[in-house]
Amino acid sequence: MTHKLFISYSHKDEEYKDQLIEQLKSLERHGSIKIWDDRKILPGQEWDKEISGKLKESKIILFLVSSSFTASDYCFDIEVAFALEMHEKQEAIVIPIIIRECVWDVTPFSKLQALPKDGKAVTTWGNTDTAWTSVIKDIVRLIEDMPMLPKESSSEESLSEETKNWIEDTEIVLTHRLVPYIKNSDIYTSCDLKLITNTKNKESEIEITNSNLLFRDKGFYLVFGEEQQGKTTLLKHIYSQFASNGKYAIYLNAKELKSSSVEKVVNEEKYRQYKNINDARFNQCKEKVLLIDGFDDVNLNSKYRSHFLEEAQKEFEHIIITCNTSFLFVCPEIPELNSFNKYELLGFGHAKRAEIVEKWICLGQEEIINDNLLYESLDDISVKLDGIIRKNIVPPKPVYILMLLQMFETYSQQNLEMTSHGHCYQQLVYQAFDNAKIPKIEFEKYLNVLTELAWYMHLNDSSILESELHTFFDNYQRIYLSVNGEEIISRLKSNSILQSNKLRIKFKYPYLFYFFTAKKIAEEYLQNVEVKENVKLLLSELHREDYANILVFVTHHTKDSWVLEEIKETLNALFDQHESATLSNDQLKFMGDFIAQIPDLIIEQRSIKEERIKRKKELDNIELNSLNSKDKDELEAPDILSNINKSFKGMDISGQIIRNRYATLKRNDLLDLANSGTQTGLRFLKYFLDLSDTLKKEIVQLIGNALKEHPNLTDESLQKHAQTVFLQMSYGVINGVIRKMASSIGSKEAYEIYVALEEKMKTPAASLLSQAIDLQYRKHVDIKRLNDTVARLNNNPVCQRILKEMVIQHTYMFPIGYKEKQQISELLKLTVKQQMVMDAKKAGKG
Repeated sequence: MTHKLFISYSHKDEEYKDQLIEQLKSLERHGSIKIWDDRKILPGQEWDKEISGKLKESKIILFLVSSSFTASDYCFDIEVAFALEMHEKQEAIVIPIIIRECVWDVTPFSKLQALPKDGKAVTTWGNTDTAWTSVIKDIVRLIEDMPMLPKESSSEESLSEETKNWIEDTEIVLTHRLVPYIKNSDIYTSCDLKLITNTKNKESEIEITNSNLLFRDKGFYLVFGEEQQGKTTLLKHIYSQFASNGKYAIYLNAKELKSSSVEKVVNEEKYRQYKNINDARFNQCKEKVLLIDGFDDVNLNSKYRSHFLEEAQKEFEHIIITCNTSFLFVCPEIPELNSFNKYELLGFGHAKRAEIVEKWICLGQEEIINDNLLYESLDDISVKLDGIIRKNIVPPKPVYILMLLQMFETYSQQNLEMTSHGHCYQQLVYQAFDNAKIPKIEFEKYLNVLTELAWYMHLNDSSILESELHTFFDNYQRIYLSVNGEEIISRLKSNSILQSNKLRIKFKYPYLFYFFTAKKIAEEYLQNVEVKENVKLLLSELHREDYANILVFVTHHTKDSWVLEEIKETLNALFDQHESATLSNDQLKFMGDFIAQIPDLIIEQRSIKEERIKRKKELDNIELNSLNSKDKDELEAPDILSNINKSFKGMDISGQIIRNRYATLKRNDLLDLANSGTQTGLRFLKYFLDLSDTLKKEIVQLIGNALKEHPNLTDESLQKHAQTVFLQMSYGVINGVIRKMASSIGSKEAYEIYVALEEKMKTPAASLLSQAIDLQYRKHVDIKRLNDTVARLNNNPVCQRILKEMVIQHTYMFPIGYKEKQQISELLKLTVKQQMVMDAKKAGKG
């Protein structure tokens, strides 16, 4: 609902009125208020009539109080008198805002609550922005309460105010620079569900569906999810969907159930959740839904729990129950749940993260945000999110994603000792402490215990036996002051920092384990021999996911030069018996005929929105297909496979350092690190090209044998097909490695380093890599830059083909004007598919 807001002020305080309007603009843009002041009176209008008319229409009236205001006969005798009369009649709410210090406690409005806090004048605050922020927050609160406005007199059936507020409550404190109050409906993103089947066949296909199924298809559903997975928010959204469609929903918090009588409980709740409810209509409605939250916490004993479920299924044809994942092991023992379809609530993958990030970016500017700015911001934030969440190191739950989005905004404005990512992890740790109700004065103690505990676990298969805790704390107290180990472990276990499984204790989430293990390494590497030796082990087995992650976290904790030196030394040793690939014509001449024969590329007109969604879903499918793979499979990988893994993980780590330390590392250090990462990738590529050349006949023969199953192929065409498959594979690896190198070591802020590296190397491979980084991280096609790259790749058909694919893919992901597209097509000798009507659709958000 939009409330009309009137500002009464003295013209001598015009500058403060303008400051207030600037601060209120986000509320107006959000639709909460519509602002009016006397500067909106048009020439020729009767100002006295306009002011009194606008005053009568207003529901919120602000007095900008100063000595000038109280001295103004018109303000005081006309506007103030009329406004206070409206206030007394509960037709509007009046809010005095003290601008400049003055005697106002003898005025007729002295009994009203004044802003800022305690009536401290805006001009007396050290920072006026801080004063205005305080004022706006209190105005928002007063608007939400609006205690003096008349209640709706309509007897029409509707949701109660309590229910409306519950639906929109995000249940965590969210702040945004453009929106003062964030509602659930602003940011809600539907989630994905995985069907839980009884089959024991591990190779059976995983069935994923969208949570909209729960609203769309009537039935009985049991939805499992971890804490803070978004179960309650899901039910709120379903409740809202039913209400907006004129259907009934009843929400029950299982923890608060005191009776097994469904009729009694539902009758109590329907009067609380609805206003002027029609009992006859409610009772006759067949499409009402029962929503039960946190059924694993129900206080009913097993007998009455069964009775409640039986009654519910007779009364409702549509029931949705949420419960903790651990309840999966209990529900088979409850026969009344056998008829329920069981689903597991999944974390947010790439597609869902992109969806919620887009909503966050668009808050307060949905209708005016520029498409290019939207997609650039979306990609920048997604890269940061992916860098932190990597393989579920931080759980990809909506609440974590929203917290990280706020942190990115906060830390981008600060000069931090730790990296911005490191500060995000640290803040998550502190929030975990707050949830565990650990007093801030004890944070340092808990940080130290967890650091030592993580190190012990790192040396002992990432866990500790519960029976070993006594010994651990005995040893701890020989070095540090005594602590109550039993109390510490109990508190950490009960608040999802540590977890117990089969008499072993581990960290609940990987980021906690990596954070504290890395903290120990960063703090003691230079003086602790054991730590230094362990770092050598981490680097020697960099192909292991856990070891690589610990090293990434080390780079967040310390700026010491030893980190760079150790990583560069490891990178330089990989494939060191090979030269770096240059991707010159000589190296790629075996692919010349293949490139000449494949069809020319065409720039098609595609929907950016659809292309982006498709790409994110492809990434999600890749991760989904690797769910069954275990990191420990890498422990005994053959040397060549481990070296390949080390190469790519090493490049990832060097890229993390460049992206996080670009502002503090010296230019030469950045260049050395980028060069080490680049040369590692190119040495691997040279190894691959040499291997392909050596084993070409054997590989072609192997492919040919596989193709023999096709009866229509002659021996001659079989050989030709095998040759083509081999060349396609070779081309795909070259293309993929260049793109992977760009995403691993690239950085938007440090881009000039890659330009310098290109000038230093002067090879087609360096030009391709630099152009790939330009497109991936700077998000736009620089025509002059592209022209230079085309010139450098002249007479190199393989590299030219890769360049064309990169640029075409970019045009599918970002809005590009037709003229610019024409320039690109002429430069790369591409055909633009003539579907002009699609251009207008392409730039839209869909």
